[in-house]
Amino acid sequence: MGHRYVQRMVKRYAAKAEIDKDVSPHTLRHTFATDLYRETSKIRLVQKVLGHSDLSTTMIYTHIHDPEVERELKSFHQEAIAV
Repeated sequence: MGHRYVQRMVKRYAAKAEIDKDVSPHTLRHTFATDLYRETSKIRLVQKVLGHSDLSTTMIYTHIHDPEVERELKSFHQEAIAV
């Protein structure tokens, strides 16, 4: 299945569901990631499911603002830089 076919399929089903927003496979991926985090509060699980090597990418990707996770992420980066 090609990526263009999947894009058209998603747009077709969005139109059928009367969704007025621009919907793409990428939109669905973002929504899935955000919902998974909100349901589980496990950012590392989301990172693993999405296949991201960098946790900061997952944070941006899921549009999450979680002060505790941000503190841990900053701490992790400071430790990585110190090594």
